[in-house]
Amino acid sequence: MTDWRRETNFRAVGWRAWVKPALVVGGLLSTWTIDAHAGIDPFRGYSGPRLSKQDIASGRAAAEKLLTEDQAQVGRSENWLGPASGNTGTISVLHDFQKRGMKCRQLRSQVHYKTAPHAPRSLDFGVCRISTGEWKLL
Repeated sequence: MTDWRRETNFRAVGWRAWVKPALVVGGLLSTWTIDAHAGIDPFRGYSGPRLSKQDIASGRAAAEKLLTEDQAQVGRSENWLGPASGNTGTISVLHDFQKRGMKCRQLRSQVHYKTAPHAPRSLDFGVCRISTGEWKLL
């Protein structure tokens, strides 16, 4: 009878000993997945002011003006205004360069939010002209 109890307790302890590490490993994997996602999405958790679809369209139109001119000079800027939001911004050409035989430009977007004038945001990004003539983000 003593042998049976030891065997039963061993099975119970063995099962518990297996479940605990499995839960720990599962927890680590789920945390790693969340951290990996956060690394991919730099705006995750951002709670500040946001741009409306109209703001984005106005900013895109300003950038397109700079990109449709083949010889847009470094330092040239285009301003935009969000008609409904009152947000404003500037797109500027920082420099021209070549990448894999494509003509490219480094641009800077500066946004001034009407609701948070003390907290403007700036983003530098590159675009290249592909074989179809379209400009694509790097």
